[in-house]
Amino acid sequence: MKRRLLLIVFFGCGAGLMSVRGEDGWVEEGDERESLSVSTEPEKGILPLKIVHPPEGRTLPAVKSSFVYGWADPLGKLTVNGFPVTTHAGGGWLTVIPYTPGAFTIQAELKLPTTTYVTLRRVVVAGEESSFPVPSSRALQPDENLLLQAGETVVVEALGPPGERAYFQWAGSRRKVPMEEIYSNGKGIYRGFFIVPSREEYERKIENDAIKITMVDKKGRNKRKVLAPGRISRFDRPAPWVVEVSVDPAVLRAGPGVVKGEKSGYILYPPMGTRLLVTGRRGEEFRVALTSTREAWIGVKDVVDLSPGARAPRAVVSSVSVERSGRHTLVRAAVGTKVPFEVRASDDLSALDVLFYGAVSDTDWIHYGGAGGAVRRVEWFQEENDIYRLRVHLHPGRWWGYDARYENGWFVLELRRPLSNTRNPSSLAGLMVAVDAGHSSDRGSIGPTEFLEKDANWAIALCLEKKLKRAGAEVFMVRKGNEPVGLYERPQRAWKAKADLLISVHNNALPEGANPFDRNGYGVYYFQPHSFGLANQIHEAYGDLFGGRGKHQGRSRAKLRDDGLHYGNLALARTTQMPAVLTESAYMILPNEEALLKTEKFQCDCAEAMILGLKRFVRDVRERDTSP
Repeated sequence: MKRRLLLIVFFGCGAGLMSVRGEDGWVEEGDERESLSVSTEPEKGILPLKIVHPPEGRTLPAVKSSFVYGWADPLGKLTVNGFPVTTHAGGGWLTVIPYTPGAFTIQAELKLPTTTYVTLRRVVVAGEESSFPVPSSRALQPDENLLLQAGETVVVEALGPPGERAYFQWAGSRRKVPMEEIYSNGKGIYRGFFIVPSREEYERKIENDAIKITMVDKKGRNKRKVLAPGRISRFDRPAPWVVEVSVDPAVLRAGPGVVKGEKSGYILYPPMGTRLLVTGRRGEEFRVALTSTREAWIGVKDVVDLSPGARAPRAVVSSVSVERSGRHTLVRAAVGTKVPFEVRASDDLSALDVLFYGAVSDTDWIHYGGAGGAVRRVEWFQEENDIYRLRVHLHPGRWWGYDARYENGWFVLELRRPLSNTRNPSSLAGLMVAVDAGHSSDRGSIGPTEFLEKDANWAIALCLEKKLKRAGAEVFMVRKGNEPVGLYERPQRAWKAKADLLISVHNNALPEGANPFDRNGYGVYYFQPHSFGLANQIHEAYGDLFGGRGKHQGRSRAKLRDDGLHYGNLALARTTQMPAVLTESAYMILPNEEALLKTEKFQCDCAEAMILGLKRFVRDVRERDTSP
C-alpha cells in the first residue's frame, strides 16, 4: 500500500513553523522563512489561506469577542480557533471569536484533500485596569495640566491595592486631603477633591503645582508616593485673555476630552478671525466663554494670542439688509467684530435663527430689496445680555442650503435656491451634483479578499456620474481616481464648484467588538436639518431596490438588510451650503457584500438608488414652493 503524506504548512508574520505530517505522526520540521518556497504551494505562488483582519500585532480594545476575516480556497474546510467557518464562493470568510485579555493567538486552519494550511495571527487584547490587587499605586487624575479659575474643583484619582488609606497634598501644602476608595473588587480606585483657592484665600501664585498622592498599607508600615501626571495653575490674569481663530476649519467642542487624547462633540465651526475669550485650559485645549453661562473648547494650536491689551470680544449688530443675487438671497448684518455665531433651523425649515455670542443690538433698520427671494421677513431679539438672535423667516421650497460667513465687516447669510422646473419637478437637468468618492490615499476599510473601500467607492461614483449626466445634471467629481484629497478639502471643493447637491459615496465597516452578522446592509447618513429630506429619500430608494418591497425592481437585484437612516456628525454631511448626505451601500467586511461590491451590476444598482432618491427629493422641494 502506497504511503500518503499530509502536508501541513504554518505561515504568518515573523518566524514560524512549517511541518510535514504523515499519517503516523511528525516526520520533518523547519523554519518557515526557509520553507515557504517549497513546491507544495498552489499555482502562481499564492497560499490559499490568509487572515486579513486583525493585522499582526494589533492592540485591540477590551472586548470579549470580535470579528476575524480573510480569504481561503472555498474547496477546503476552514476552522478558526477550532470552530468551523463557511467560506464564500468568492473566497472571503468571516467569523466572530471570543477573546481573552493579553497576548492572544488566532489560528486559521484550511484542510484541502492532500494538504492542510495553518496561519497564525498574534494580537494583544486590552483588559481592565486591573483585575487583581495592584502591587503599587499609580496616579490617574488629573492626567493633563489644568489652568483653572478660583473656586473650580479638581478631581484627584489613583489606582492602588484595595483597602488602603490614601490622601493627597498639593503645592507643598501640609494639609492632607483624604481620598475615598470608590471601588473594590480586586482593585482599588481612590478619589478626592479640592477647590482652587482665590488669591485672598491663598496668596502664593499657583503655577504648575504638582499633586502628590500617598497610599499607606493596612498596617501603616508601608507608604508609597506618586505624582499625578497633570499639574495645576490658577487663572490669575488681570486683563482679558483674547485669542483669534487662525485655522480653517476650526471646531468648538462641547467640553474637554474626558481623558487625555480624547475629544468631545462638535458644536460650532468659527471662521478664521473669530475672537474668543479664554477662561481656562486643559492640556492642549482652551476653554472659551461664549456667554456668561455657556462655554466651549478649542485646540490651543487653532488660535493665536492677541493679548495683552486686546479687549474682550464684543459686537454691536446694527443695520440688516435682504437682497437678491441671481437665484439666491443674501441677508447682511453689520457686525464689525467677528464673534462666534450659530445657525439653527426650525423643525419645518420655515426659519433660520442666527445666534451671535457676545453681541448686542443696535438694529434700527432692516431693508428689503427685490421680490421673489427666499426670505419672507427678518426680526431680531436680544436673547440674553450677550446673545443677539436674528430670525430669518423663509419661503418653503425656495432654499435648500446656506453659507454663513464674515465679509468686510458684515455677517452674510447666503440662502441658496434650487433651480426651478415647473414642467418636470423631479428633473435633475441643470443641477450641479458633487460626487465624492470616499477615501483615497487612506484607502478606507478593507474586505476579506483585500478589496479596498476606496476602489469600491470610486466604481460606484463613476456609475453615478454616468447616470447623472444621462439625467441632464452637471457633475463635479470631488476626487479623480486615486488623487489624494484631504477630508476637509472635499466639502470646500464642492462649494467652490457651486454644487447644488452633494453625495459622499462610502461602504461600511465596524469597530472591534461589534457583530457583523447583526450589523450589515445599506445605510444613509445626514447631519444638517435641510439634508434630512435628501437622506430620507435616498434611504427609501435603497429599500425599494434592495429591500424586496417590490418597487422599481425591474430586474433581479441583491437583497440587503436595512442598516438604517442615521444622523451622523461627519465632515461631508456637515456641509451647509447644499443638501449633503453620505451613503454606505454595503459592508466591506462581509464576504457576500464585498463580493457584490466587486460587480458592476451592484455598483450601478447603488447609483440607481441614489439617482432615484435625488429625483424624489428635488420634486418634493419644488412642490413645496407654493408662493407667488
